[in-house]
Amino acid sequence: MTTPELTKDSVEEILCRVPATNLKRLRCTCKQWNRLFKDDERFAREHCDKAAKEVLALMLTEKYRISPMSVNLNGDVPSVELKSFTLCTHEGSLRYGSQIVVWNPFTGQTRWIESGNRCKEGKIFVLGYYYQDKNKSCSKSYKVLCLSPFGNDTEIYELNSDSWRTIPDGPGYYISDSGHMVSLKGNTYWFAREIAKPHLGISLLGFDFQTEKSSSFCLPLPYQGPLYEILSLSVVREEKLSVFIQPVYTSKTEIWVTSKIDNTTTKGAVSWTKVLSLEKKRKITDLQIKDPDLQITDQEKKIVLCCERWMVMEDETKSFDKIFILGEDNKVIEVSFGVGITEGCWPAILNYVPSLARVEPAGGKRKRGD
Repeated sequence: MTTPELTKDSVEEILCRVPATNLKRLRCTCKQWNRLFKDDERFAREHCDKAAKEVLALMLTEKYRISPMSVNLNGDVPSVELKSFTLCTHEGSLRYGSQIVVWNPFTGQTRWIESGNRCKEGKIFVLGYYYQDKNKSCSKSYKVLCLSPFGNDTEIYELNSDSWRTIPDGPGYYISDSGHMVSLKGNTYWFAREIAKPHLGISLLGFDFQTEKSSSFCLPLPYQGPLYEILSLSVVREEKLSVFIQPVYTSKTEIWVTSKIDNTTTKGAVSWTKVLSLEKKRKITDLQIKDPDLQITDQEKKIVLCCERWMVMEDETKSFDKIFILGEDNKVIEVSFGVGITEGCWPAILNYVPSLARVEPAGGKRKRGD
């Protein structure tokens, strides 16, 4: 008795529920499936809406190399491994001359965007999105936010229309020294100071890409103040914001996460939960972590990854990157990745959700299945 073959629609219904990283392994097994994953816009939308989401860890290293990380928290001793191959490398940055690039590492698709003099003027570019249909996660519309560090100029580039336009009412804040920006559920968040009242200290600012409005949030109490020894922002598994705080003149360091964010008003509302508290014998800054990039990998186990760069004292052109695994009871595990040339960028840990999201070239043709 022969087993009846599944229909084409049945096969696609099964495949659209398979996680993206598993689909990648199937590309070489069937030419028809490879075309489906690469070129079919309809299938990409279905997969985005139905497949289980994965959050992968990547690390940005020297010369703007981006490599996968393997994080093992199941053993008695947590461990981190940086994969030997590189997803992307660019001599300079993901900005080149007067252009910036939008890139999907999973599909390899890119879109180069002409930015005029914005790169030369030191503008900051952030990718975000909103849902055209809130009932479908596949209905994302992407935009690029362009900010001046001094808060006096805000622009938006829309990928659908391939055009720049100015936002008349900018946020009214300039970006603080802790200028690391993060994206959560399409919105962008960063630390900033109010231009008219800089003495009030640092605020957490959020930008909604649908309304194109900004909201300001209070930092976790009791740490409202004008100065911090360390203040760093991160995202927890694409679900929450986390903040790494060390007040001035103290070695006490705490990690907080958001339990609720409401950015529907100009003065947004946010509630915080403390996840981890470290009282180190030597301050974090003694370890050359002035603006740490961190990722909370397991909130229940209360384990934090924090990357930094150490300079080689005998040769300032060389350095080595380290990852610190921080846990309760001040437990610290160090992982070093060897000595390299100091150039390009500071190391960073990145959250990445693989997807088949299309990155169409400007004015490009729509793909099969549209």
